[in-house]
Amino acid sequence: MNATDIELSPSASENAFAVMMAELIRANLADHPDKARDFSAMHGRVALVAEDADTSVTLLFSGGKLSVHAGLYGIPDLVVRGPSEALIDLSRVPPHPRFSFLPDFRSDVVRSLARALVDKKLRIYGLVSHPGLGLRLSRVLSIH
Repeated sequence: MNATDIELSPSASENAFAVMMAELIRANLADHPDKARDFSAMHGRVALVAEDADTSVTLLFSGGKLSVHAGLYGIPDLVVRGPSEALIDLSRVPPHPRFSFLPDFRSDVVRSLARALVDKKLRIYGLVSHPGLGLRLSRVLSIH
């Protein structure tokens, strides 16, 4: 994985949310080379919609390459909608101490995200039909 494997589309270069997501993933992959395996296995479109900030991005994963687009681009396989704080919390999800492929369900961050899901403040569409994409996304976004 190298820096050129993550690119901003022309429409995303002026979008702060898109730039932040590209930099977050780029830094996570540089800091944690073990995440490259998940990144390389990802295929599909993920839309992240920060409802309170009235902004969205689409992450287009193509087996080791990522193209970040401002707004909705194509038909997403997975859509994560909610407040920007919850979307940012996705990057703070720690791995389970024993089963690193799963999140640590005892952490405060995961509990907060679970509460947001139960309260329908955070909604994830497409997870049932694309569980692998969702699980890999959580690992690639996590700073841990």
